[in-house]
Amino acid sequence: MAILGIQYFSIAVNDIDAAVERYTKAFGLKATTEVQDTRWGFRNCMLGNDDGNLIEVISPSSADSALGRFMKMREGVAYPGGEGIYLVGMRVDDVASQISMANGAGLKVTTEPESPTSAWIHPALNGNVMLEFNQAQPPA
Repeated sequence: MAILGIQYFSIAVNDIDAAVERYTKAFGLKATTEVQDTRWGFRNCMLGNDDGNLIEVISPSSADSALGRFMKMREGVAYPGGEGIYLVGMRVDDVASQISMANGAGLKVTTEPESPTSAWIHPALNGNVMLEFNQAQPPA
C-alpha cells in the first residue's frame, strides 16, 4: 500500500468569488468547474491548468456547517477569518489498506457508501488538516 501523490489542496475561504478571481489573476489558474453548492454545507470551485486540478477553494454555506465550525475554531492572528489549507487530496493504490493503517494509528476515518473509493481523515486528530484518500485508477 502506498500514497502515490497529491491530487489537489482545498483552501478554506470566506469569499469564494474573490478567491477564484485572485487565483486566476495572480497565478494564471483557470476555473475548471463552476462554483457549486455541495451537500456537505460548502460551496466549491476547482482551479487548475491544462494538466488538471490543483486547488479547490471552498467556503461554508452556513456558519454551522462542518467547514464553518472548523474555520471559526481556528480563527486568529495566524489564520485571519479561519482561512487556509483545509484538505489535502491524495491518490493511493489501496484505499482499504490506507483506512486500516489510519484506524490502527488511532485516527478517525470517514467513508460514504456513495464514494466507495474514497476516505477522509478527520482534521481534529491530524494537525487540523483533513486528508482525502482516493483510489488511483488503473492505466487505460
